[in-house]
Amino acid sequence: MLGGYREELGGFTYHLYGDYSGIEYLVLGLPDVGLVGAITGLHLIRELKMKDVVGIDSYTSMPPVVVIHNSEPMYPMRIYRQGNLGVLLTDVPVAPPAIPGLATSLVRFAKMTGVKMLISVTGMGTPKRIEAEKPGMYALAVGREAEIDAGRIGASKVDNGILVGPYALILKEAARTGVNNLVLMVESFVDLPDPEAAAVAVEAVSKITGVQVDTKKLVEEAEKLKLRLKELMRETKNVMAKMGKSYEYRPPLIYT
Repeated sequence: MLGGYREELGGFTYHLYGDYSGIEYLVLGLPDVGLVGAITGLHLIRELKMKDVVGIDSYTSMPPVVVIHNSEPMYPMRIYRQGNLGVLLTDVPVAPPAIPGLATSLVRFAKMTGVKMLISVTGMGTPKRIEAEKPGMYALAVGREAEIDAGRIGASKVDNGILVGPYALILKEAARTGVNNLVLMVESFVDLPDPEAAAVAVEAVSKITGVQVDTKKLVEEAEKLKLRLKELMRETKNVMAKMGKSYEYRPPLIYT
């Protein structure tokens, strides 16, 4: 759906054409390692039959793209909503030059609309993933409520490391402006779509929000999803290389 009331934030235009009020938790499903966030967002939208209520676009920071779904033109980045849960989904990876503006605008939008917590979902690439029956999950938290939820879902703490990409800037902006932000990182393949890792994230989102979402279909359709998302993974891998994602795979300078 194109059109709607417009709000300019950080160089991005937010087209508000549905009821977006009352969103307490906003899950950010940006393409990243293993497409864990994107697959998590897609599954939540499908299972909960969520409706898109906000379209996000930029003529200068995003590719000249219009998405066609059921013969209807849509914005390349959208926020879906069902009850108190919102999900951000994008059909194109976020290019490095666009990350600062997008991170700033998303946090500003969350604060402006009364979002209680931003939940960033991503993968944590590890060579041990192929041996894991169920991937492990780690969390970074900004804000008291985010810290409480990180403990409640049993996520491991990240003792040392480097976070690169849009979620890093969103985390910093959330800390600067006083917005709760919980970053969920699930062990995953680096450059292969990982629906099984996304299932772990979906379970965590269910515990945090109280919105129960079954992951059985996600696991059953894992192989189909891997084939369907193969091209998006390739595009995302190229973007990750440009933003210096490899920094995540070395220890930080401070080690004591």
